Amino acid sequence: MDLVCFDTQIIIWGVKSQATPGQKDKIDKAKYLISICERDGIDIMVPSVVVAEILCALDSSLHNAFSEFMHRRFIVPPFDTQAALHFAEMWRNKKQIKDDSRISRAEMKADFMITATAMARGAKCIYSEDVGLKKFAQDYIDIRPLPSIERQMSIEDSL
Repeated sequence: MDLVCFDTQIIIWGVKSQATPGQKDKIDKAKYLISICERDGIDIMVPSVVVAEILCALDSSLHNAFSEFMHRRFIVPPFDTQAALHFAEMWRNKKQIKDDSRISRAEMKADFMITATAMARGAKCIYSEDVGLKKFAQDYIDIRPLPSIERQMSIEDSL
């Protein structure tokens, strides 16, 4: 069975249905991606680091319910020793990445941890619209943007 990984903003758009101005179309695309994966029997992994990033923006009274929901709906692997091995390799090689002062060290570490978890679990790809993650992870795993929404032919269209 195929396994894909979702980055933080895919969950924010597709599960929480939240977007900043100019990103409203991302909500429908993320929901579409989730539905296509579920329809096609593709397992969706959401690393625990992603869940942590989302929990930071939620009221603490919602933490348990959100965490339980994520575990029921998706595979939520921890950042473990196997992921740490991938992380360390990526971190050692980061000098090869051009310095980008717009991306903080903390953001880079989170991106590496998400990527390392996906690699350790054998994910086919990471769906992400994050420029930093794409920049850092593209040499290690396939990074894919949200797909375009395919127009479903209705019965009326076929007449």
